[in-house]
Amino acid sequence: MTITSMPTQLQWEFRDFPVLFAAKRSAELGITPHALFKTQRYPVVLPGIRMDRETLTRYPVPQWADWDWMRNAQRLRAAALKKPGIVGAHATAAQLYGWPLPRRLLSSTLHVASDDKNARLRLRNVTFHRTIHFSTRNWFGLPLLDAADVIIGLGAELSLPELIRLGDAAVGNWHGPPQITLAELKAQIEERPQIQARSRLLAGLELVRETVDSPAETDLRLWLKSVGLPEPVVHPSIYSELLGRDVEPDLGYPEAHLALEYEGEHHLLSRRQWAHDIERDEALREEGWVVLRVTSKTDHHRLEQKIRHHLRRR
Repeated sequence: MTITSMPTQLQWEFRDFPVLFAAKRSAELGITPHALFKTQRYPVVLPGIRMDRETLTRYPVPQWADWDWMRNAQRLRAAALKKPGIVGAHATAAQLYGWPLPRRLLSSTLHVASDDKNARLRLRNVTFHRTIHFSTRNWFGLPLLDAADVIIGLGAELSLPELIRLGDAAVGNWHGPPQITLAELKAQIEERPQIQARSRLLAGLELVRETVDSPAETDLRLWLKSVGLPEPVVHPSIYSELLGRDVEPDLGYPEAHLALEYEGEHHLLSRRQWAHDIERDEALREEGWVVLRVTSKTDHHRLEQKIRHHLRRR
């Protein structure tokens, strides 16, 4: 089954990529052996597949895509050209979806999959997976395993916190809209009793929350639980008389009127984001909320003391 999914215009743009071609077709494309092997114009992408640096084509990409994303996308297109019918899988699919992965899984290895039990693909730095669960998605023009199959495939290699970070990103708002709902993901895992690390996957999903905006928010929420504090609500909705609408801090304790805001680097670099943050914080304080702002430099021991103090007061 193939699922076609393209985010809205506001979340993607076109970028240029060198055209790919099979090296065995170079003569019919008018490329001489000297040009192919002795110049820098036609570098190898994968064995048997090259690209033409001087001939470009345009593909849609997410606005947040970095060099690694672009490289993985190009290598996956090259693999699909060499072996039609394969799709991006495992860590490669997770990176292209924009999910956070532990450093040990961020390597030069390209992961691809097929449901053809007779298929073979032996290439350096390419890991080939066979799977009977082959729901695929056209993601920015790239063939990927669907979100549930990617998460299930990674489950045995992730710790519980790493799995929760991945799940939060998949069902949340980081890098765009959710790729799957939490209910759909749970249903897929519950329907497959033989999958690896099934108990860990189900345990992790109990701690996954929808609408999370970033891995930093996930880490903050899990840290609060780890030190024995109550789990905060993700994006509690508070009506602001000042603004005439609801505002939603990152995390909050509604009964204590305490909000936690994680300020990443983009909050400081974007004037628009900075102005939005100030407006939101003023609105919360006008409604009687205390706002604690958290950064990567925050003293967590001191933060814990502040939170316990405010919770006791309420």
